[in-house]
Amino acid sequence: MKYINHFISIVSVILLTASALASEIQDKQSMAIDELVYLEQNWSDADRDWFYFIDQGSRLIPYRIFKSLEQADNEKLLSDAYNLLRFGFLSANKSKNNPDGLPVGFTIADDYLGLNCAACHTQQLKYEDKFIRVDGGQSMMDLPMFLTAIEASMQTTVDDENKYKRFEKRVLGEKYTNKDSLELKNEFQNYLVVRRDNNHRNKTDVAYGYSRLDAFGAILNKGLLLTGVKDNFNSPDAPTSYPYIWDTPQHDYVEWDGSQSNADIGALARNVGEVIGVFGDVEPVTKKWLYFIDGGYPSSIQAKNLRDMEKKVASLHSPLWPAFFPKIDQAKAKIGRALYENHCLSCHQDIDRTDPDRKIKTRMSTLNAVQTDPWMAKIAIFQRGKTGIFSGKPRFYSVGEIMGEEEPALYIVNNIMGGVLTNNPIQSLLAIRDSGQMGHPDEVHPPKFVDGVIIERGQEVSEKALLAYKARPLNGVWTGGPFLHNGSVPNLYELLLPASQRTKSFYIGSWEFDPVKVGYVDEERAGSFLFDTRLKGNSNAGHEYGTGDYGTVPFTDEEIWALVEYMKSL
Repeated sequence: MKYINHFISIVSVILLTASALASEIQDKQSMAIDELVYLEQNWSDADRDWFYFIDQGSRLIPYRIFKSLEQADNEKLLSDAYNLLRFGFLSANKSKNNPDGLPVGFTIADDYLGLNCAACHTQQLKYEDKFIRVDGGQSMMDLPMFLTAIEASMQTTVDDENKYKRFEKRVLGEKYTNKDSLELKNEFQNYLVVRRDNNHRNKTDVAYGYSRLDAFGAILNKGLLLTGVKDNFNSPDAPTSYPYIWDTPQHDYVEWDGSQSNADIGALARNVGEVIGVFGDVEPVTKKWLYFIDGGYPSSIQAKNLRDMEKKVASLHSPLWPAFFPKIDQAKAKIGRALYENHCLSCHQDIDRTDPDRKIKTRMSTLNAVQTDPWMAKIAIFQRGKTGIFSGKPRFYSVGEIMGEEEPALYIVNNIMGGVLTNNPIQSLLAIRDSGQMGHPDEVHPPKFVDGVIIERGQEVSEKALLAYKARPLNGVWTGGPFLHNGSVPNLYELLLPASQRTKSFYIGSWEFDPVKVGYVDEERAGSFLFDTRLKGNSNAGHEYGTGDYGTVPFTDEEIWALVEYMKSL
């Protein structure tokens, strides 16, 4: 009964949702990829085509099933490029790496459809009559809505005899045996159970909307699923914005809470964790090579490709304010620069965006200092679960504390990551070499705090150090709205206001860019998502530097606009 009720709610969402992203592109000619403007970011067309479609090891659903599914409420294909726009996916041309013309970030490997990090970290803006592609930028994707649509399509296909016959014919062709039909039916039913279970485990009371995902929550829940313990999951209810990823390999620490070190094996481990959460298959049973050598956990994860993607991202430059946008007022920006030096530079460092040897030492602001919504930082540490088959095993697969019957979910994921890395010894060694070539130190030292800002820390990250958020350099920040880690502030102008004066709710779902306040246009359209800052995890409080908080003199309105003007130039 619970699944019937759940399904009814799914279909209701699908039937009522007509995405703003699709509605603003009613003229299909405007979908032509040849009309896109690509900003100069040090990537060639070949670079981006490779990055958009390279396999990371994600195995979402058999591709022959996906491409043959109809939409839940009509006979059009779910995989229709125009339909996929409403989930925030970006159209792409057919190419050697994308023979079926799938959206950016879709992969096909081992006859499975998967996603790679380009789906979350490729951005599109619209200004006047131009569509602008930003590589490495913040995606507008609503992944839960897409996964819900897959389940709804599969369920209606099972329930509607005519719908299923059309599906079966698409998959098997005109001539097929009863055995073929039965095997397909069993496969279909099994994957419906998998997709339904995934959506059930990752359902939350607070919707993410466009441009956000609780990636940590999904990864932790995948680890808890692999324990073999029934109903072992937590609500992934701390979504964060998809961050822009230029300069990620150059940082010493990454993630919103600065939890992942890039030293040693860190970068590869981080990317392995990402694939675990985004439908990577892992068999958490130690494989033995030659009967006695520990072969770790076999998986679908493509470690070499992950290393190659990290190196490709290392070559990416942040985008500059386009020449066809309104010109930056240089006199006003000069005033803004002086304010930036006095109020922002201690956390948000200057870097040379094109320096191949640039290194970024992360600045972390503690929760008490920055006072933004604390939920994401807290649950990343404190979510727990039953360990099941991992009970009695070391946290880091071969080293670390031995896990009991219940532990932080992060410990279980650490074990899985360690097992996958052990299964990829050559790529793991090469990843350590990559880290050395990037110049990341591997010394271990405790964090040092100055006025609530972590100014120094080593590879070992304490729980105290994780109760903080990262302040990164702001090159390319003009693309980054909505702002703060949870996407709760619609534009740069409002970010510089006292929290009490910030918008309490706003709409997101359009690519239309506002070059004045710097963010997406806040406009209600069919299918747009209403972000409510009063809901759990959605607070837009904090980061009130320059507002009179922290003993400072409040910015005047003219100073705020000067700072906005300067940050356009970063």
